[in-house]
Amino acid sequence: MGKNSTFVRVSLYKGMGILKITNLTKVYDERVVVNNISLEVAPAEILAIVGESGSGKTTLLNIIAGNIRPDEGKMWLDDQEVDLFFNRLIRELPDIKLVPQDYKLKPEHKIWENIDLSLTKYTREYRVERVAELLDLCGITHIKDKKPKDVSGGEKQRTAIARAIAEEPQALLLDEPFSNLDSINKQHLRQNLVSLIKHEEIACLFVTHDMIEALLVADRIGVMHKGDLLMLGTPKEIFSQTANPYIISFVQAAIAPIKEFYQQYLDK
Repeated sequence: MGKNSTFVRVSLYKGMGILKITNLTKVYDERVVVNNISLEVAPAEILAIVGESGSGKTTLLNIIAGNIRPDEGKMWLDDQEVDLFFNRLIRELPDIKLVPQDYKLKPEHKIWENIDLSLTKYTREYRVERVAELLDLCGITHIKDKKPKDVSGGEKQRTAIARAIAEEPQALLLDEPFSNLDSINKQHLRQNLVSLIKHEEIACLFVTHDMIEALLVADRIGVMHKGDLLMLGTPKEIFSQTANPYIISFVQAAIAPIKEFYQQYLDK
């Protein structure tokens, strides 16, 4: 298929796109930031990597995105090995999209135009259809003619996600997707994100320091500490962990404020 102005988009990846990494390792100044990490993310699955600042989770995300070259390790998308060591002019891998914390929207363009910019090599008919679909999926049709400065943080985040999945990537990577949002926008984004990933059948990996967010959104959770992936399991498995002191303390620290609030409420 040619990639020109008459190119009509046909979904090739929907229902596919297993993301697999093995033995990813990155060392900076003799400090192991990512230590021999292996994991898989299936289509329509949301995997959260949680950890405190400096745990290595964002470095891991950027290695998978192609922005940082690892020292060791391999990666596959739908059983096709991806060369993580190739000296590319554009580092980002075409079938993996990363949404950074700052969104990187074009401030001079409207919301719909920010999405449309990802589709410039396709036919106008397809672009109009796909942008309308993404606006609807992400719940931002009502702000499509506004500019980024005129919308909320949650709406910016949803726009950035819509732009990232416009070309139907096999994997979506999110860096702290909820960190800059108020409670209402967090709730809206959580709901939209889950629906979107399931609908588009994308393998989604996001990193966060907030265990509660991971428990509310993810199908599985990985806990990182000082470059190590300590455990990978379902929210129930993570929540009921009794062997690893760090995981126990991390979970307890996350739920302690909630427990304290309800205890105060019950004591009244």
